[in-house]
Amino acid sequence: MRDEPYRWIEAIQDRRDYIEDQLRPGSPVVGITYNEGMLLLTIGKGQRKIFEVHDRIALSAIGHPADIERLRMLVTDTASVQGFQNATEDVNLHRLTNYVLAHTFKQAFESIVGEAYIIKMLLAELGSTPEKNLFTAINFDGIVRTDTKFAVIGGTEVIETGMQNYLANAPADADTDLTAAIRLSLETWAVGKGLSTREPEETDLEETQMDTTQMYEVVDAAREDGEIQAGVLKITQQGTSKFRLLNSQEVEAALK
Repeated sequence: MRDEPYRWIEAIQDRRDYIEDQLRPGSPVVGITYNEGMLLLTIGKGQRKIFEVHDRIALSAIGHPADIERLRMLVTDTASVQGFQNATEDVNLHRLTNYVLAHTFKQAFESIVGEAYIIKMLLAELGSTPEKNLFTAINFDGIVRTDTKFAVIGGTEVIETGMQNYLANAPADADTDLTAAIRLSLETWAVGKGLSTREPEETDLEETQMDTTQMYEVVDAAREDGEIQAGVLKITQQGTSKFRLLNSQEVEAALK
């Protein structure tokens, strides 16, 4: 009986290693703010990766398609019920994260006799002012990270650190337009994708820096059998819903 806690810790570590192995080759997701709102971007093969949750909330994720769809429906249905029973203003990312998603992720991960979710999720909430914009990244173990300017999810912590470092070192411009936001997101995505193709012991961040030409080579290679998917939460958009998916013409225009 004395070794039961150690067995549980070992089982949790094995579960963590397994999930990260499954997530490592996944397509990273980048979320950044721009002068008219917030952008979520990734490159996917066939299946849609970016969704509206509620009027001012959107999400994307990496992981097993069945887990993504199950948890997407959970948070979307919860937001709809809260908006109907109370008021639209009562639907917010803080509540959805802390009372629905993080608890669900954590419970599944720590219940070692059951199946864990193979997923990481990135959500964005458009605030009434830029200072109130919020990105929330949720790890498969329920750990939550928030930021008001940008956020990323990738298969491993090393991948995410590389992407975050690239964004943190990018020139800050309060008047960044959509075209610049798309290009910065694609470059950041390429950094993450480049790291995901390396073995864990080879992902020394100091040795994996790429120049812009190499980044777009990675993007072009991914587009041979995939497509850029991007969605925005735009403050000036008419109506209660501020979310829309970008069309291929808008994405292509940013690449010229």
